Amino acid sequence: RKIPNISISINLSLHDIERDEITSYIETLLYQYQSEAHRIIFELLESEDIKDFFLIKQFIKKVKAQGVKIAIDDFGTGYSNFERLLSYEPDILKIDGSLIKNIQHNLVNQHIVETMVLFAKKQNLTTVAEFVENETIYEIVRAMGIDYSQGYYFGRPELF
Repeated sequence: RKIPNISISINLSLHDIERDEITSYIETLLYQYQSEAHRIIFELLESEDIKDFFLIKQFIKKVKAQGVKIAIDDFGTGYSNFERLLSYEPDILKIDGSLIKNIQHNLVNQHIVETMVLFAKKQNLTTVAEFVENETIYEIVRAMGIDYSQGYYFGRPELF
């Protein structure tokens, strides 16, 4: 059976990384399937009550050494701290849908997203716009230089 050559994104909260049984299981799977590890993207879900940043950074360093990519999910909302998030050395910034969904009508959101894209480019990070619901939004984020888009414009989530 041939495995398609695609990436797989897995949401992982920072609380999950603080749990030994989860990180041990992930590390075991990555070792077992190390030839496919480069196809995995862990989308980190931020939380403000993290206790052990060193532990999280060590886990990220370990999985990145095996070829896993790290994405910061919902970037630009809540308690995002650029300096702390960058200390995780992400490969991808997923710009939160709340900034994208009315971007055609909201000049402030446009400016925030433009700034994020400029910042990401200077940091050599890939950008993804979340919540791209129609062609107008897609054309705006594409013109801003966002690398990838996801949302209902491309298809609704489906169960297989």
